Amino acid sequence: MFKNTRMLAEAGIMVGLALALWYFNVGQLPQGGSISLQMLPLLVFALRWGAGPGIVVGMAYGFLHSLQDMFVLHPLQYLLDYPIAFGLIGLAGLVKNLRVNRVVSILLAIAVLVSGVIIFHYTMVSTAEVKTQIAQLEQQLLVANPDEKPQLEEELQDLKSKAQFFPVGGYVVLASSVIAFLAIGYGSWKRTYAIPVELGALLGGAGRFLSHFLSGYVFFSQYAPEGMNPWVYSLIVNFLVVAPSTLLALVVILIIWPPLEKAANVNSD
Repeated sequence: MFKNTRMLAEAGIMVGLALALWYFNVGQLPQGGSISLQMLPLLVFALRWGAGPGIVVGMAYGFLHSLQDMFVLHPLQYLLDYPIAFGLIGLAGLVKNLRVNRVVSILLAIAVLVSGVIIFHYTMVSTAEVKTQIAQLEQQLLVANPDEKPQLEEELQDLKSKAQFFPVGGYVVLASSVIAFLAIGYGSWKRTYAIPVELGALLGGAGRFLSHFLSGYVFFSQYAPEGMNPWVYSLIVNFLVVAPSTLLALVVILIIWPPLEKAANVNSD
């Protein structure tokens, strides 16, 4: 799997860098998860060395990262949210030997933008539904007996945190999708390198999202506001974390990849 000492050394450096970058995170969710650049080193490693090594290194990072920020309800949930989720970031390496023309990249940029707009719409609709439930709970509290009040107050607090987070997260996703649209479009149009790194970054992000999404539906559906489909709730919550993290990493990759590729070619000579 690890063909040479250089690959192994880079694997250790990238895992260590990812662990460090996680500490510079924002947007902590009530049920866990945050936006950071922790994916950046894992994506770069996968793009350089391929999907196989990228998945192995991602899984290693997932195990170590769980020691930083562990939240476990079930062994399968642990696997989905840590080693599997971060291992699937290595799917970015599938594009290492892939050649994609500029038209495909532009269509990909449009798809990312449209997806961001759709998720933004869902978050706004969900926010309105949550606010309606808050008003109903507040009315119930006025006539509730003392035994019922603690549970109602806990539900009310949870809904209020979601009502605050959903719109903020929605605007973050919308802004991220616009930035990604511009970055992918610019990267593909001005590309001087062969590897379609924009497609690789999105593949890696999609792999991580899928794993978190399944975990959210199976193990965290009870946190969905009343009346909201658990699939939709898991999609929104996990997309609000993974999408900005992926797109932030993508923008940095588009900036650093040309000099990085040049340095790697010089060192290999």
